[in-house]
Amino acid sequence: MIDIIIFGGQSNMEGQTESCPDPNPVVSGAYEYRYQTDELIPLKHPTGEDLFEGWLESADQGRGSLLPAFCRAYVEESGRDVIAVHAAKGATTVEQWLPGVTPLYDSAKEKILAAFAKADTMDQTVNRILYVWLQGESDAIARVDEELYLQRLITYKNALKRDLCIDRFGIIRVGYFSADHACDEAIMRAQDKAPTVDRDFVMLTDICAEMSLDKTYINPEAHGHYNNLAMEIIGETAGRELAKQIG
Repeated sequence: MIDIIIFGGQSNMEGQTESCPDPNPVVSGAYEYRYQTDELIPLKHPTGEDLFEGWLESADQGRGSLLPAFCRAYVEESGRDVIAVHAAKGATTVEQWLPGVTPLYDSAKEKILAAFAKADTMDQTVNRILYVWLQGESDAIARVDEELYLQRLITYKNALKRDLCIDRFGIIRVGYFSADHACDEAIMRAQDKAPTVDRDFVMLTDICAEMSLDKTYINPEAHGHYNNLAMEIIGETAGRELAKQIG
């Protein structure tokens, strides 16, 4: 059995760290789908691809992301192999991810469906299709309120469930990113509320709030973005939690 995990969101999901991690071992039991070559490759840094005229982006400058740490923990906890599909773009609001608003939704959908087709050629049977979301910083900057963000998040999840048959939508709760912490906290409250009103959502971790205020975990070259140490901790924590909650 193998699980497909789709990673969506903005730059902290895309990966905007200070360097490509070294050492950089392949993650045992994990593959990344690459659309440009239509292949499954052993998962390691850097992850992602620049596709569809920039509507999907790879980890910035070929540096680090949370995907390897997440998948390593998920494989260890669940005992199942995974196919990772990196489908993120920096500086995006949740509204921009909705069907028909920008090319983002269709771009991600095209890559994900291609990954499904590739998975069908493997000897292993797909067990679950899971979606992991790290986004909301741009909405905090735009002062989107709690209820509107939640409404848009549910709309987005429902579209993914309809078109891609995702089983669960996992949330890595955002940290402090905007100049007004009250705006960040409105997004945090919306993300906390999502699993209480819709069982398709799963809260994976809230550690970004504390980490985002500690320079130990911040990329010194890019304000508001995590470094490799943070990506390792966030990915490991969230990946293990998803495996525990899914079973």
